[in-house]
Amino acid sequence: MLNKKLLLTLLMSAPLALGATSCSSKSSDSSAHTIRILNLEDYIYINDPESGYEEDDLVDQFEEYANELFGYDDVHVVYDTSDTNESEYNDLLTGRINYDLVCTSDYMLQKFVREDLVVPLDKDALENYNKYASKTIKQRLDEISIQKGDETVYLEDYAVGYMWGTLGLLINPEFNDLDFGTTISDAQSWDILWNEDYKNTASIKNSMRDTYAVALMHGYNEELEALKLKYQEDEDAEAYNTELSRIFNLTDEDTRKMVRGQLNELKDNIFGMEVDSGKQDIVTGKIGLNLAWSGDAVYSMDQAEDPELVSDPFELYYAVPENGSNIWFDGWAIPKNDKRSEETFELAMAFLDYLSDPEIAAKNMDYTGYTSFIGGDSILELVREWYDVREYLVYVEEEDWASIYYIDPETDEEVEVEYGDCHFEEDNDPLYDDVELYYYIGEDQHDLKNEDGEQAYYNDWLLLDDYEEVDLTYFFEGTTEEYAEEDMVFYSDCYLPFENEDGSKNISVGRQFFVQYPNEETILRCAVMADYGDENIKIVKLWEDFKSNPLPVWAVVVIIVEVALVAAAVTYYFLSKYLKKQLRLRRKEEQK
Repeated sequence: MLNKKLLLTLLMSAPLALGATSCSSKSSDSSAHTIRILNLEDYIYINDPESGYEEDDLVDQFEEYANELFGYDDVHVVYDTSDTNESEYNDLLTGRINYDLVCTSDYMLQKFVREDLVVPLDKDALENYNKYASKTIKQRLDEISIQKGDETVYLEDYAVGYMWGTLGLLINPEFNDLDFGTTISDAQSWDILWNEDYKNTASIKNSMRDTYAVALMHGYNEELEALKLKYQEDEDAEAYNTELSRIFNLTDEDTRKMVRGQLNELKDNIFGMEVDSGKQDIVTGKIGLNLAWSGDAVYSMDQAEDPELVSDPFELYYAVPENGSNIWFDGWAIPKNDKRSEETFELAMAFLDYLSDPEIAAKNMDYTGYTSFIGGDSILELVREWYDVREYLVYVEEEDWASIYYIDPETDEEVEVEYGDCHFEEDNDPLYDDVELYYYIGEDQHDLKNEDGEQAYYNDWLLLDDYEEVDLTYFFEGTTEEYAEEDMVFYSDCYLPFENEDGSKNISVGRQFFVQYPNEETILRCAVMADYGDENIKIVKLWEDFKSNPLPVWAVVVIIVEVALVAAAVTYYFLSKYLKKQLRLRRKEEQK
């Protein structure tokens, strides 16, 4: 058996650099009112004038807020970041620094609770979180059960949600020789990663849990398909998701054996594994498929469409396969520390509630690109600004004869236009003929009359039937103050914008809006990833075996060729030295 590690050692002359936790302290810890925060990298708003963010870092804003709230003048935040959930776990376990807040993923939060590393929260003190967190998404986090010794506890008592999303497939339909429709259709199933039509075009996560889950879902595809059909007959959403979650988190011996076989097959078909480079590799054209978290998918989509970053912009798509996937949550918890003062605990709780203010949450969401747990007016307005087609059109309500502005195409100047100046046929000004003026006038869009009963002039009608109607009531309901339920319906051209080739409705592949806010049906067919508990060591062993298995034949050939080249180079080097030495000796003899 060819030893992969030995070959790599022979090929590489430079030592490997081991990953380490990165820390970036935002302030000193000399104050009596100091809290220490550990978060994942690039996961909170920071000042960045080049990107249009000119306010102070969020932790600096909190210091000012907390001083005013508690009547202090010396609140300080020591803010550190870590590259992985596992690094955070090690930091808490070693106690190198006693953190007052930590943000990590749902499965790690479960591990923290199970191992008694975090303390219960005083949820009554979290006024903003209780008011503005999405009721549907919060419920999915809260109901995660954990076996803590002989007791069953729930995550809601130990954590608050921060960001959430799904695990899916990021696709460039133009990457290979297959047509667009075929690729989109194939992407609605995890089978695409094993499909030889996509050989050497996909990268997967160098992440034990995510890749294990994908292999499991692929191996249990028939069971998941049968479960979906049963749900369609019974229409029992709760029973469906419960059974889906059970299958999704299987770790028994038979499942592990099946997953091992699936992973070995997968290895022969993929381009490779990555930790964070996949989101950029698909933009640069190195790969055409990437196993991706939803937040990274949005980042890649935006990059691929930016003409300042890509010479030939193109569109990427994101799929949440129909038979099931993962819904993930990142949340905050307070690590256990018997020496923590009551004042410090209050500051930590205040920080959690501060993050749950919709205006602050919108700032975080806009900066990070991930989807906030928080609803509320500010988040709804941000989502509308990003994705609702009506935000890009000019409105004039029938009962509101408001002024509008447009840029005169001849002078490039801003011109104020009164409704009566151009919207009726008798007042039609040719200057407006080439200007797209859209008017949303309510339900009776085709029969607007002026005061004399004559047909109103228009350049074009905004026909909402031409756009996908996206109902996000499930997310925003009960969190807004100024907006009613009808305002939670959006109109978009980048949600699920096409049908399958056979005429069936596509329910699992879409654009940025779908990535950040999947519909309720998609949420239903996603399961929470549990902490594997005592079974984790067996999954780790499986993963290590998978990564150390013999490489595919093509990779072995490449390595053998490289080893041969290295050997030839070494031989040439020593042979050259020997010949030169002999030449020097011969010359000396001749000189004598």
